[in-house]
Amino acid sequence: MRRLAPERGDWSATELVERSFARPELVAEAIDIVGPGATAWAIEVAERAVEQVRQHEHASQYSTATSGRTLQASETSFLSLLIAIARSGETPHTFTLGEDLVGVVTASARQGLPLDVLLNRIWAIHTVTRDEIFGALQRVVPTEEQPATLRAVSTAMFDYVNAHTHRVSEAYAEELRAWRGRRTFEQHQIIEAVVGGAAPPERAALDAHWSGSHLYAIGWLEMQSWVPDLDTALSDFATRAATAIHADRLVQLERDGVIQLWWSAPGALIAEPETVLGSLDRPDWLRLAVGPAGDGVEGFRDAVRGARRMERLAHLPQAADRSIWHFSDHGHLSLVTEDLDTAAWFVRRELGPLAGPGTRMSEIRETVRLYLSTGNSRVTVAKALHLAPNTVAYRVGQANELLGRPVGERAQQVLLALQLAEVLPGLLD
Repeated sequence: MRRLAPERGDWSATELVERSFARPELVAEAIDIVGPGATAWAIEVAERAVEQVRQHEHASQYSTATSGRTLQASETSFLSLLIAIARSGETPHTFTLGEDLVGVVTASARQGLPLDVLLNRIWAIHTVTRDEIFGALQRVVPTEEQPATLRAVSTAMFDYVNAHTHRVSEAYAEELRAWRGRRTFEQHQIIEAVVGGAAPPERAALDAHWSGSHLYAIGWLEMQSWVPDLDTALSDFATRAATAIHADRLVQLERDGVIQLWWSAPGALIAEPETVLGSLDRPDWLRLAVGPAGDGVEGFRDAVRGARRMERLAHLPQAADRSIWHFSDHGHLSLVTEDLDTAAWFVRRELGPLAGPGTRMSEIRETVRLYLSTGNSRVTVAKALHLAPNTVAYRVGQANELLGRPVGERAQQVLLALQLAEVLPGLLD
């Protein structure tokens, strides 16, 4: 290896350090272990490899411009490989990414360079450097020693690049998780500040129309087993929802198992976007609390606050299991349930015997709730429940007898109690 020499002639130690993108300490270590000639040769090979890969990517229209970081990574890796081969007893399997290479990987992740592009680049540079080192060794190694030497170097290089790509993938994934965590934390801070009354920042990590229209939902998972491609399924639903309600911006955040979905548009969303959202096919493990649609910054605040009130209502121990909670349907109930003991007392007082257990009582309550909420329309209730209008009238009559008065005598109070009992059946206990 010490017989390897650069094409441009001998370099001084100072020139090596100045020309190299690798750390001076690594260059000095390479000079000590493989010699200044091989070190200079490796730096030249790294330069040629990066240039060849750059040209290939450009010609393939697969170009994501290489930079000094790419050259730094190439030189650092190649010098580390030569050192590993030269050291007696050290194998490439012990290879770990140094701080410099970790820095290159983390910068690539932050700048949005896809991992497959990064790995393809590593393998392409490996291929070029392998050909270069084979050609150089064939010139300096005696003919009878070439098969064994080239086989040993080939094995070492292959093991090294395998270990290298594995460590790069790990570092990339770790940085992506950390970067997303930092970005998500920043976005949550912005949302909290604006909901709390602060003006939206002029430049923020949130791609949204602050002055436009908004719909906000809080989601969580209800499942008993592992869901494959959960993130993909969730993103697919959120994207389909954006199209359905005419929103062109979507912010999707996840933190501590809670999902935030925020749709916005520069103009008006489709009429009643909450209803449209509820009609879409959703993963059966997804639960949503949806706030009211709103306009402008104040409308955004209302949308978030409404979604949060629905989330609180959905997570009460007395709540029924529903796949979606709409503020437009249940927002008023979130106010009544601030004091659950009082809410339960109100339900028992207004419904009396009608709050009793059993399927029969449940059917009567559902019929009367729809009857009062539709303006006492037996026909509408009959269609909704697939009953005969006379059956609806009979059940309402039973409710009158149980209450000891017509249900319409205190229609608002009875309807509110029935709505509470339907959404929070635990209050009946």
